[in-house]
Amino acid sequence: MTEPSAGGVEALLSAAIRPLAASTFVATFTGVGLGRERGRNVLDKEIYRRFGKPRNSDAHHTYQAVIVQIVLIWEQALLAARSSHGPLLLLPDGVRVLAATDPLGELHTLLRV
Repeated sequence: MTEPSAGGVEALLSAAIRPLAASTFVATFTGVGLGRERGRNVLDKEIYRRFGKPRNSDAHHTYQAVIVQIVLIWEQALLAARSSHGPLLLLPDGVRVLAATDPLGELHTLLRV
């Protein structure tokens, strides 16, 4: 288990976004079947677990901006997509990343396609 960072916003903003997207994808979707939905709050909780919960409105907005950026990376790589009613839907290439021994490498491959 990763300990929350004391830096909070600073640590979140300095984290490399693609490795963060890959690792949070695995944490969010492990155990979810193809075509199944996962609430976005699962991603939020994973980010809070790693970087601490935002303590003020500016920090909250910063966290939400990074979370949206992560979801956009997932969508760009066709791993998951936002459904019309809110949750995230696991796509076929997402199953491929979950099964990979190197999820980050697989994400990079999919983003180059």
